Amino acid sequence: MLKRRKILNMDNKNQTFARFSMMVGEDGIEKLNNSRVIVFGVGGVGSYTVEALARAGVGHITMVDFDEISESNINRQLHSLRSTIGKSKIEVMKDRILDINPECEVELVKKLIADDIEEVLGNFEKVENLEESKDLDNSKKNCKYDFVVDAIDVIGSKVNLIEYCVKNKINIISSMGFGNKMHPEMVEISKIKNTSVCPMARTIRSILKKKNIFDIPVVYSKEQPVKPNKSELFKEEAPTEFRENNEIPRKTTPGSNAFVPGTAGLVLASYVIRKILEWD
Repeated sequence: MLKRRKILNMDNKNQTFARFSMMVGEDGIEKLNNSRVIVFGVGGVGSYTVEALARAGVGHITMVDFDEISESNINRQLHSLRSTIGKSKIEVMKDRILDINPECEVELVKKLIADDIEEVLGNFEKVENLEESKDLDNSKKNCKYDFVVDAIDVIGSKVNLIEYCVKNKINIISSMGFGNKMHPEMVEISKIKNTSVCPMARTIRSILKKKNIFDIPVVYSKEQPVKPNKSELFKEEAPTEFRENNEIPRKTTPGSNAFVPGTAGLVLASYVIRKILEWD
């Protein structure tokens, strides 16, 4: 996709990305500033991904999430505080992003993604100048985004998103399951066909195999999940405006913490940033 080039203020007054520029150079910072990333799911994994992208200087971030912050989110999600309970997750994250980098363009999509992937990702722009298109990777010529991050926690929605991106040659990385796990050092990146142990990865791998999809990069853990105890402290969240009368089925609620999903979110962001910079 041809994008209007933004010029980032790199004078001495703007030190926000100075330390990162020591690693990737001012050209790298400018490249990130001109990149567009969309994150589906802004919870225990996705909130860390979004913030890391913002702190790295990504110039446009779109967030897709329908949910509101509940008290049980506070132990692991960046946007979740006593003061933010009941607020939209993506609206709170937008405020955080703009407090980090006021020049970042932030777009919010407050909806259930399972039904509207084409509407969200299908806003393609045609490249009319063939000479200009030679500078673009084939997978990006008609795509609105440089990268898609899947941090959704519902298997059906994840599969639909992955399949759509593969079909339309859109760069994507997907997170697997990180509930009921205690070892962040076991989080790694692999192709879906090479994953093991993770129950969610096993299910998704089996579904994608039937669709001849094998090489999607994923972040997952080889740690055997612990068996959660049904804590008397935990209460199911009240329905939001998107889940009135619990009409939308709830998945089985796993135990969770700040350090494993958060690590996965940072690993997702690092992969996206390195790919944008062509670091690897």
